[in-house]
Amino acid sequence: MKKYIIYSLYGFCLILMIAVVVTYNNVSKDAPTAEILTDYDYVYDILNSTVKEVNNESQITVIKPYINKDVKIVKNYYDYKSEEKEQQNSIMYYDGTYMQSTGISYGAKDSFEVVSVLPGEVTEVLEDKLVGNSITIKHDDNTYSVYQSIKDIKVSKGDKVSQGDVLATTGTSNISQELNNHLYFELIVNGKCVNPEEYYDSAL
Repeated sequence: MKKYIIYSLYGFCLILMIAVVVTYNNVSKDAPTAEILTDYDYVYDILNSTVKEVNNESQITVIKPYINKDVKIVKNYYDYKSEEKEQQNSIMYYDGTYMQSTGISYGAKDSFEVVSVLPGEVTEVLEDKLVGNSITIKHDDNTYSVYQSIKDIKVSKGDKVSQGDVLATTGTSNISQELNNHLYFELIVNGKCVNPEEYYDSAL
């Protein structure tokens, strides 16, 4: 074979090898590996995903109308589903008339402070010889709380109160003289008296 043909073949092969190397390098630069694509997609998804708003406002739950740890239930809320003993302890007797208790009476050896179970507005402050002095507070969601048989009232009609604010101290009432010092408490939800004990530590 003639020398110029051999040199031509060598030259052709060299050019072909250079072209292959250059092409491979270009393709490698333009086409990221699967790992790089995966990382890119991950970042893209984070940046473009819908971020849910976090609600930092925790729901307010109902607290008990007292703080004193020595307070106990002295008369139950009347519930026709409850046991006979509890039903008997939820009947009030006054002037020859038996009445079902629509709230709960709380008592202790000594007088104790009465606090608002929820934030709200005082809608009524009454002096009543039968049930004792009374405070009614309107809360959100058509809910009312009523505090009776109290004294040393610290709020007036129209006042805004916060949860836990002291409203008064416990006293006595003519309708439940046998209970002596106590608080009669009602919780009204959507126009109906409910058992407060079933609502404490819960959001309305």
